[in-house]
Amino acid sequence: MIHSRVPILALFALCFALPCLASLSLTLPKGEEKCFVFRTPGEGPSHITGSFDMLDDDVPANPVTSTLFDDLYEVLWHSEQGTTEGSFIAHGAGRYHLCFGNGSGGYKTSEDREKERLRVEGHHIDDDNFDYQNYDGKDRHIAFNVRVRPETKPYKAKDGLNAAEKTSDRVLGMATRLKDKLDLLMDHQDYIKNREMQHRDIMEKTYSLLMRWTILEAVVLIFVASAQVIYFRKFFETKRYL
Repeated sequence: MIHSRVPILALFALCFALPCLASLSLTLPKGEEKCFVFRTPGEGPSHITGSFDMLDDDVPANPVTSTLFDDLYEVLWHSEQGTTEGSFIAHGAGRYHLCFGNGSGGYKTSEDREKERLRVEGHHIDDDNFDYQNYDGKDRHIAFNVRVRPETKPYKAKDGLNAAEKTSDRVLGMATRLKDKLDLLMDHQDYIKNREMQHRDIMEKTYSLLMRWTILEAVVLIFVASAQVIYFRKFFETKRYL
């Protein structure tokens, strides 16, 4: 019989476990794609979660693509049309590729290929395919997070699960979903900080340019005033000699 404290202890262990965490930001030039490769620890299955957010507020998100591949380059997840943010959950083991494109990509899943086949046959299909081309020529700034932690194993009994084991599995599932939502909330807070840092960097650059222009104006003004003083001084000295 399972002790009643086991689900609670499992919940705390899940919430305070130290996962493999990656938090990065990158700049995507026009027409380029960048991929990041990560591997799950050990040989057992892992619980993989991640999200991304486009930090630019003044450019459209249509050319931005985000795609998660497995080691065989099968598409496990891809972002939707024109979205500035997204999140994914995957389960498995091995090596994975998380790619971001700015005017490149356009990867298709098995569902997309099936829709394309039906379209060729003449069926009306409402799909989410869109133009990936970058027409404005502007860079995009992307921030993303990836978390990998060992998969929580449910109880497995030969003669089925008793009530306590079913309750424990249900609590573990609820704890996993809760932690995924909390991680996504923390990601959004991190993205807000990154966006504030980017805006502050723009403001500092603007202030630096303004200070340089002000100093240049002051130098020019001093030069013109000095030239006027020298000119009038020579002019009056010439008049006096005459």
